[in-house]
Amino acid sequence: MKKIFTLCVVTLVALSMSAKPYNHSIGVVAGSGIGVQFKTMVMDNFTIIEEFGYLGSLCAAGDGFNMSTLGAVDNLVLAYQAKAAEGQGIELDWFVGGQIKAGFLGGNLGTFGAGAAAGIEAVMQNAPIAFSFDFRPGYGCILVGNGGGNVGVGHVFDWTLNLGVRYKF
Repeated sequence: MKKIFTLCVVTLVALSMSAKPYNHSIGVVAGSGIGVQFKTMVMDNFTIIEEFGYLGSLCAAGDGFNMSTLGAVDNLVLAYQAKAAEGQGIELDWFVGGQIKAGFLGGNLGTFGAGAAAGIEAVMQNAPIAFSFDFRPGYGCILVGNGGGNVGVGHVFDWTLNLGVRYKF
């Protein structure tokens, strides 16, 4: 029993000595649209990124139909993040994870889907700023309503390139 207690205390001490570069950050994301981005470090190497705004997607459907969409979309990304390099007042991290998204596009269009997320983040050590760049390929559905109660579904591959600038706290 004493060994289990000692192990629990050592684990709690290790968790309190966090290797996280920051706890939370808020800012803007731009690239394939524009929106507000909030990021929180839930554990040393796991982050949650929440985005809302006019985020675009470049879509290619299976039948060769291509479209660029822009609308109110909500993205939720869960990612594993680790340090890649450190020096000159900058910590460079890489991250990889998955995302889910849903929203309303122009007219009678709605969308939902899931995908991957991979990118890099530069955390300024002497300033409260973090920059990120990521690529998010995914699969989604676009729902099209004709106003008469009929809904059509289009299956699409969509992807976004994003640049985020956030204030960290």
